[in-house]
Amino acid sequence: MVFASSAITIEWNRNNLILRRGASQILINAENVQSLRTQESENSFYEFFRSKALENREARRVFTSWERKDTELLNKIYKEMMS
Repeated sequence: MVFASSAITIEWNRNNLILRRGASQILINAENVQSLRTQESENSFYEFFRSKALENREARRVFTSWERKDTELLNKIYKEMMS
């Protein structure tokens, strides 16, 4: 499956996940990527993503603004990481 979002592009780099839109980018480090991939359910994935993978308030704020542009964004990231 190919990741497709009108809000962001993603890039894998040394097991880190980079979410990017324009000049903004959010790095999900390899350790958090591994934790996300081992979550038992979509809900636990979403919870971990929002509380731990987005490591600071600024990252959460930026991600929330991207979600307003693509309401399915987190679901698409989930599918990308579990494929």
